[in-house]
Amino acid sequence: MEPLTNQEHALQKWRKGQASLEDVRALSHGIGKQPFEPGIPALVQLLDHEDEVVRYSAGKALGFDLKYKPATDKLVVMLEQDADEDAKDVAAGALKVIWQNTKEPLILKALAKSALTDPDEDLRNHAYKTLLFVNGVPREEHLQLLTDENVQVDPTRVKAIVDEISGKD
Repeated sequence: MEPLTNQEHALQKWRKGQASLEDVRALSHGIGKQPFEPGIPALVQLLDHEDEVVRYSAGKALGFDLKYKPATDKLVVMLEQDADEDAKDVAAGALKVIWQNTKEPLILKALAKSALTDPDEDLRNHAYKTLLFVNGVPREEHLQLLTDENVQVDPTRVKAIVDEISGKD
């Protein structure tokens, strides 16, 4: 029998309830970096962890590193309801990576809601940019959005995108 890798050992400790907060933070960060596919179900669970660093790392790993579409529903909940702005921000970014250029209605509606109603201005602007990426933009605008740090929410454009996916003219 082969010895356990660090990730396997950390995952076992977590499953047995023997992992410290630092262990869980390292686990949520490390699973996506290797990538360690047996740890994906743990990452999905860790999106609900009480520690914001764990939630952030799990969202980052699932979206950016693993591009794990089955975590979408939990990422949407994180975007809409998480108490930590950084966790919400990483959820928006993860949704962008997973759903870019798809016009996926569920994602567009969640991003539109955040872009229009989130109390944090930076998150509203990030959700707006992400909404545009998911909806699909021409190459020139795509490049501009990537480099422009000062993109502000355009409520009229957000509403037009929502109307389009809702079948309104």
